[in-house]
Amino acid sequence: MKVLAILRPPVGADVRAGVASHAVDELHALWQLYRDGTVREMYSPGGPGAILVLEADSLAAARSILGRLPLLADSVMSLEVIELRPFAALQVLFSGNRS
Repeated sequence: MKVLAILRPPVGADVRAGVASHAVDELHALWQLYRDGTVREMYSPGGPGAILVLEADSLAAARSILGRLPLLADSVMSLEVIELRPFAALQVLFSGNRS
């Protein structure tokens, strides 16, 4: 399944020191997940955090895999995972119901 993962700092947290102390290990771990084909895309949200698109067997598996990232393991970042499904609403165009 395709999963959107949003990593962001907890509300009110100053994450600079936490990110700095884990940066190299975090990047190595992300590279490993990318190289293995688990993480397919990586984006910056324009501030601290990351937006990842990954392939996983379930949301629980995605949480488990990403939970080993240093920034999540040390609670420097929080994690939200969302299952991405095909956008089915376009089928209305072909259903014959033209309202």
